[in-house]
Amino acid sequence: MAGAVCLDGTPAGFYYSPAADVNNRNDWQIYFEGGGWCYDDMDCWGRSNGGLGSSTHWAPTVSAGGIMSDSCSENPDFCNFNRVYIAYCDGNSFTGNRDEPLVVQGKPLYFRGRRIIDAVLQTLMPMGLWNAQRVLLTGCSAGGLATYLHTDYVNQWLKTNVPTMQVFKAASISGFFLDQQTIEGKPVYEEQIRNIWQIANSTNGVNDACVAHYQPTGDQWKCNFAPHTYPFIQAPFFALNSAYDSWQTGCIYTSELVTGFPNQTVTNNGHCNAIGDYQNCVNNPDNCNATQMVVMNKYIDYFNTAMQSAGTYSKNGNGAFIHSCHTHCEAQNSGEWLKFSVNNVTMQQAVSKWWNGNGPAINFEPCHYTTGPNGPRDCNPTCL
Repeated sequence: MAGAVCLDGTPAGFYYSPAADVNNRNDWQIYFEGGGWCYDDMDCWGRSNGGLGSSTHWAPTVSAGGIMSDSCSENPDFCNFNRVYIAYCDGNSFTGNRDEPLVVQGKPLYFRGRRIIDAVLQTLMPMGLWNAQRVLLTGCSAGGLATYLHTDYVNQWLKTNVPTMQVFKAASISGFFLDQQTIEGKPVYEEQIRNIWQIANSTNGVNDACVAHYQPTGDQWKCNFAPHTYPFIQAPFFALNSAYDSWQTGCIYTSELVTGFPNQTVTNNGHCNAIGDYQNCVNNPDNCNATQMVVMNKYIDYFNTAMQSAGTYSKNGNGAFIHSCHTHCEAQNSGEWLKFSVNNVTMQQAVSKWWNGNGPAINFEPCHYTTGPNGPRDCNPTCL
């Protein structure tokens, strides 16, 4: 498809592994790669010189474990599916839809994430997607956010173009990034996402129902956030996330804007874990003193409120496995996928029950870290 390019203008692309069992030839798992975001012109220019902004030096193969594993002992539900790994190179979770490039330091930058999705789907059709019967859409981190933002679009596209499709579901990994101020009360992450939203012209690259809802107040930028999009998702959806996500505690809750943002003169990609008194605490909860742990536990409360207040959370056919382990993208790590548990149910078991059922929502909730004078602080022994 014309214009389906990375930030630097090189062709976007994907990795493909055909079904390992003839019985699964019409089953598909489509995965969005993650890798954060760029937030302003110079940040995106810097990103365009690496693998998250250019396809020039992509590896010939990729691999992922957990929910993407080809081992049927680790991943019995999806191990034999056709697997598609969509490489990430547009800078804003596959949402950009800007016609004219942004020229930075004399170099044109292209924000074409939505066109990349369209091009991948169209390319996959003659490879067998046009006969698909069951489809799982997933992704991790920025790709997990992409799963929230694009689930209904991909579902509708497949319904229109693949009449054989019987089941479509989506499972996001570590993609529920909060629209939350820092512990100092600064809207750092909000400002960063609002800026890349505008740069990338993402209005037409996210959930349409969300955009329609926020258009009267001019707050369509909120639809670049999972918590604001989640209430509008119609397709069956399962959230896999830590409420004490290691990226979010450092890069949202204790972050600062890079000097000069949104007109940086350097290519720094945000400033994570920037609050001095909390740096050791953010790196490891056992390093938090009692007062800090109370503050950090509030992030779990913010997360629970943001997720559970949406009707999507309790809707039949949906589910969520929310834990407290201080990790990120754990559901694509085979060890953690099989080990982390809530109420004696692992992530793998929870996803399997959801994938193979269609009843009441299947939800698992996190615990709070202990706040006594001394550690250890972790409340879930399977995290250790």
